[in-house]
Amino acid sequence: MIFRFLPYSVLLFSVSCSPILQLPIDDFNVTQSPKEPVYDSLFYWAFHPERDDACQILPRNYNDDLFEESPDIDVFYIHPTSYYSGDNWNANLDDPALNTSRTDYLLQNQASVFAGVARLYAPYYRQMHIQSYTDLTNGYPAFNIAFSDVAAAFIHYWNNWNKGRPYIIAGHSQGTNHAERLIKELILSEEKMFNQLKLAYLLGMPITNISDDFLPCEDEKQLGCFVSWRTFRSGFYPSSPKGDSIVSVNPINWSCTEIESKKKNHLGILFPNRRINFAHSLCVKNHQGLLWVEPPKNLILRQYKRDDYHRADINLFWLNIRENLRLRLSNL
Repeated sequence: MIFRFLPYSVLLFSVSCSPILQLPIDDFNVTQSPKEPVYDSLFYWAFHPERDDACQILPRNYNDDLFEESPDIDVFYIHPTSYYSGDNWNANLDDPALNTSRTDYLLQNQASVFAGVARLYAPYYRQMHIQSYTDLTNGYPAFNIAFSDVAAAFIHYWNNWNKGRPYIIAGHSQGTNHAERLIKELILSEEKMFNQLKLAYLLGMPITNISDDFLPCEDEKQLGCFVSWRTFRSGFYPSSPKGDSIVSVNPINWSCTEIESKKKNHLGILFPNRRINFAHSLCVKNHQGLLWVEPPKNLILRQYKRDDYHRADINLFWLNIRENLRLRLSNL
């Protein structure tokens, strides 16, 4: 497993204060790891269709006439890092601030894109501390703890709730690291699991080849493939990996080419206040494994101008992602 570097995401999409970083004091010690989750308890699920109402996480000003209470496909969503302040290398799942308010924010801004299109399963897991991306000596074992939870949650979902249904794997940032590993180490090796996997969203991390049997999507209707992108200001080159070997799918025209999308095809931005606004405001293009966004000229949008839009990889294209998923699923 290649452990990819992710710069600490203080370049927030919203104009809020940067979080305070509290680093673990001691080196990783497995005996000091927080207790592991038991996934037959819904306590360890951030979202579960048997308990939670998908309507509640949709944007406030969005009405979906096609919303389904019980869609015909599932999505297993793995949330990104929200653990940046603590004295352990892995998050304690008994921490209500970490596992309620912060994860709710991620559900509303990311996983909501699937709500009512697919049935949503989103586990809590002992995510690794953000510092794990730079302190690899402690980061690798912390990553393994986090992944062991994600794998256990998926296996429990598969054995108890999948019931032969097609499904999607979706992750962002740390969630994508775990999603990629889950696909490579488990799903691809189990024929039935692989055959039922229809799509993967591997967002916010540099993803190269998954498998010759599971390639990047090449058009807006394809299934049995994955999409990936990392969003930056046009002309900006990050220190993280880049190059033509890294997959970047344009989430407006759904092409891997460098053809720039048109503003008229951009459907709007989901803001942190849970409202969608500013349709037709963005055009984007792929360049050397990066998704470049032309900075909007709108005076309001200019306050959100960043070099790195990592935190908004989904927000910027929320409605485009949702509408495209419906198009792809029409081919099932």
